[in-house]
Amino acid sequence: MKILIIKLIQKHTKNLICFFSLFIFLFALGIPKIELDSDQKSWFRPGDTLLKNYEQFKEEYGSDSTLIILLRFDDDAFKEKNLFSLYQFSEDLWEIPNITKVDSLSNYSHISGNKDDILIEPFIKAPILKKWDQQYLSNKRRDIKKIKPVQNYLISSDLKTAAIYVTLRNIPGSEAKTAKTVITNIKDALSPKYTNAEIMFTGVASLSSAFEKETKSDMILIFPIAFLILIFVLFLFLRNIFATIISLGLISITLISMLGIQGWLGIKMGLVTVMCPLIILAICIVDIVHIFSGYLESLENNSNNPLRDTLEKNLLPTFLTSTTTMIGFVSFIPADILPISNMGVLASIGIGLAWVYTIFLICPILKLIPIRPQLLISKVQIGFNFKKHFIFIKSNPLKIVIFFCFLSFCSIFISSKNVINSNMQNYFSKGTDFRQATNFFKENIGGTDNIEIILESGFPEGVKTPLFLKKADLLVQEIKKIKGVTKVNSLTEQIKEVNQVLNGGVQGEYIIPTSSAKISQEIFFLEMSLPPNKSISTLMSKDQSDLRLSILWHRSDSILINEGVKEIESLLEKYKIKGHATGMAPLISGLDAYIISSFIESMLIATILIVLFMSFVFRSFFFGVLCLIPNIIVPSFGAAVLYLTDKPFDAGSVLIFSICLGIAIDDTIYFITNLQAATKSHNDIESALESVIGHTGKVLGLTTGILMIIFGLFYLGSFVPNQNFALATFVILGFALIIDLTFLPALILSLNKVNFLKNRLNLIFMNKPI
Repeated sequence: MKILIIKLIQKHTKNLICFFSLFIFLFALGIPKIELDSDQKSWFRPGDTLLKNYEQFKEEYGSDSTLIILLRFDDDAFKEKNLFSLYQFSEDLWEIPNITKVDSLSNYSHISGNKDDILIEPFIKAPILKKWDQQYLSNKRRDIKKIKPVQNYLISSDLKTAAIYVTLRNIPGSEAKTAKTVITNIKDALSPKYTNAEIMFTGVASLSSAFEKETKSDMILIFPIAFLILIFVLFLFLRNIFATIISLGLISITLISMLGIQGWLGIKMGLVTVMCPLIILAICIVDIVHIFSGYLESLENNSNNPLRDTLEKNLLPTFLTSTTTMIGFVSFIPADILPISNMGVLASIGIGLAWVYTIFLICPILKLIPIRPQLLISKVQIGFNFKKHFIFIKSNPLKIVIFFCFLSFCSIFISSKNVINSNMQNYFSKGTDFRQATNFFKENIGGTDNIEIILESGFPEGVKTPLFLKKADLLVQEIKKIKGVTKVNSLTEQIKEVNQVLNGGVQGEYIIPTSSAKISQEIFFLEMSLPPNKSISTLMSKDQSDLRLSILWHRSDSILINEGVKEIESLLEKYKIKGHATGMAPLISGLDAYIISSFIESMLIATILIVLFMSFVFRSFFFGVLCLIPNIIVPSFGAAVLYLTDKPFDAGSVLIFSICLGIAIDDTIYFITNLQAATKSHNDIESALESVIGHTGKVLGLTTGILMIIFGLFYLGSFVPNQNFALATFVILGFALIIDLTFLPALILSLNKVNFLKNRLNLIFMNKPI
């Protein structure tokens, strides 16, 4: 096959260039079809059980997508100017499309009166209906401290910050787009009008917009830096402007093709898939460096046909390394987390294209326009002494093997202490607008995280049953005591408030009525008296059989969410109420189980496929295992670093290990295949090792260095999982290089001293029979 490929390139040079140029053009037509997707639901596959339950909840009760707007004043919010800004801002929000509900201090429905005269009216009356004199403002400042429902909800304790809760229209499939449009409209139309307040955005609805904003800003920052670094490194290594331009061209056409295929496949650009271009960029460099290193070496040796010599030497190693890297990404495809699965599809396609373009497009270009040796600049000298390095390995092979085994055991032990914990809010670095707004809200007002509890009575209009409502009320009071809970919105609270007013405001009447008739009367009163935008219909099902509790709490971590859900479930059991948790919080916390399953699946699939592939290619299972041994342990070093630096083990962590396994094994394969080739001109494995370490060490050092730099650039972004990915990948690839150039040779030398294994090594490397 290798001979056929070389002949194809030699004889059909121009045809190959034209053929692949046409394919690149066709692929590129798909780029305009790419859509951005920053919706939290995009982490789940269509039809997922968790997602299905969440959609059913929204269909029954409406959207739980809430945007929290903070108005931070320099002084008291009850100063006339500030209160007017709060009032008018709340009114202006109704002019923004796709807003269905606005809850703020200015329109808070305050129930007052006595048995004969009961009123439900806004806490703050419109300026045209009531003069806001100093007495009125002072009274409102005094009264607000007595109204418990607004505390930890609508106003901060220092009365300087007001919160406005905006509920968005439920448009299936367009939630993220709707949220982004609403926030953009508010910023453009309203924010400039209210200069006396600092305006911040948080809440579930702002997550999508924040994801998209930070994704774009990260790529705008990282990609230019990556290209500048590549230009610099490639020029230093290739020592030729034309070769550098060809290399950058390969990267460009591979990225264009991959993005085009993404558009044709309808895969949206999200927080995970946006990593693919940078990954492909790095992988392209590995292919081109291997090809050009052989090509430049042939030029220096005055070869008559440097391209043919390069292909004969590097065709198989580059094919093997590309295939094993693809396998690392293919292992993501079965993942339950959809973006990770999509990334597996795109990255594996991109890696395959990078190799195909390198061999069938770049090599024909080199055949058509060869690099002239006289145009090469001086070679960059690498200061590391590989000869001394080999002498050290040769003198201490067994000690080196023992040391790395001990080091691996320690890293595995430390990495086992990692705990899966997803936190969408903490995916943003502390300097981002969203994270600052969220932290400010939590510190000054209440919880931005919400969870929905549905209580089931079991029959239509069951919410009007005194026994059911009393149980629900007891449950609500218990939930309020759960650590982190700052607010529980429930129909029971409003019914008790109305009941108290109807009974003369007596404190002891702040209870659930004892008769269904009276409960029905009070629910009817609430339905008639409240304005449409304050309707209680969202607090119970359409047939009034189920009751909805909307809880705000300080629980962003999936671990804390799951603990809170278990506490609530135990309370449901205690009060013998049938119910379940739903909403965005359980949806996100459910990712943990998917992370674990995806991690196990991807590692098993990648490990098994790589061993089988290498065993098949070299007709030796022993060879397949030998390629894997140095690399199966390196992911643990990255996991150990995450634990030691107190970094979360989340959805992004799933990517690290299979990606690194696929990439790190490339160095091992490149090393071993070169060792196998070197044994043809050496009498024994030991002398072949010395030769290979000197040559491949330089190439592997360069390719690994480039990969470490490119992946390390993710640390410059504001998306925390990408920062963790950068840190762990940097460590893993660095250790992989050290292991391949130190542990692997020491292992081979140690095995070579054992008679049975020596025979096996001779069979693999020197083609000598056992």
